[in-house]
Amino acid sequence: MSRYFIGTANGVKVMDEEGVEVSSDEALRTMLRHTLTAILHDEGHRTGVNEITAKAYDEAGQLVMQARATFSITGP
Repeated sequence: MSRYFIGTANGVKVMDEEGVEVSSDEALRTMLRHTLTAILHDEGHRTGVNEITAKAYDEAGQLVMQARATFSITGP
């Protein structure tokens, strides 16, 4: 398993300092997807931010994967 550190940004940047071990690239992809979904659910209405990013870094600090979610509502 590899350890990754996840940084998120939704108006405020937060960096995971503990890291998380995942078994594959697909597991990391799923974790980033769930991370973005949770932020949208928990904080989207409070911050008014409509774009959220999550980046995964390896133990050497190299960016290995990133994800972005955009949310938009139009109309009255």
